[in-house]
Amino acid sequence: ASVEKFCAELGLGYRSETLPATASEQEVVEAVRTLNSDSEVSGILPLRPFPPQISDSVVIASISPDKDADCFHPVNMGRLTLGEPTFPPATPAACLELLERYLRSEGKEVAEALEGAEVCVVGHSNTVGKPLAVMLLNRNATVTVTHVYTSNRGNLAKHTTVADYLVVATGVPHLIGADLVKEGVVVLDVGINRVVVCSKCGTLNRSKKNPCRTCGADLAEAEAKTVGDVDFEAVSAKAAAITPVPGGVGAVTNMMLARNVLRAARLQLGWQQRRA
Repeated sequence: ASVEKFCAELGLGYRSETLPATASEQEVVEAVRTLNSDSEVSGILPLRPFPPQISDSVVIASISPDKDADCFHPVNMGRLTLGEPTFPPATPAACLELLERYLRSEGKEVAEALEGAEVCVVGHSNTVGKPLAVMLLNRNATVTVTHVYTSNRGNLAKHTTVADYLVVATGVPHLIGADLVKEGVVVLDVGINRVVVCSKCGTLNRSKKNPCRTCGADLAEAEAKTVGDVDFEAVSAKAAAITPVPGGVGAVTNMMLARNVLRAARLQLGWQQRRA
């Protein structure tokens, strides 16, 4: 519903093709192929996860690369990796859009500011971490990608504390505190986590159903709120700039998705050439 409302505000046509949870993989692929051949459809965005009987890779491969609104298709991901023009994935594109606008607001030349800069991406998902690292490399940044196995070895701080720019996309509430960043860092928090705050000790918990994982207090009446992967209040004291959650990267992601659909429509109509 929120996507439909957002599209309506932009004057962008939207329709939802909903199949039953019992649909076969072939039925989903056929539905996608129907959209591929529909001249009124400019962009396709599959909503995941799929039921267990349906393969992500099979469905994504069935989408026309020219209608792949969020750079899921292997062809578009390959173009991205090679630095060729394509539709960039929306969330990584939102991160770069925010970063570039911040740099310009500081009077800096974007290309010069990113060339050789230390950028740490925390999280290596196929939707955010990996493509964002590629996009930053294409801008000649010095990119380090960390993940859960980096943390397991106790090496996370070694990488995050030297970063000029830090992007966090892990789905772990308040993973990054003030002790994991340096003074003057620019932080982009991609995480969106719904948590329950213990009124007794302040610990963030995932659910009200169980006692607080720290002090054992009952959480039935505890406050629920949305937080990022970064402890905003703690890190704000050291950061030159930081995105909030909610209202930060997520808000811009929808705009990047809409931009991709607009570019796809123009490309399909022959109004412009493919570009990054």
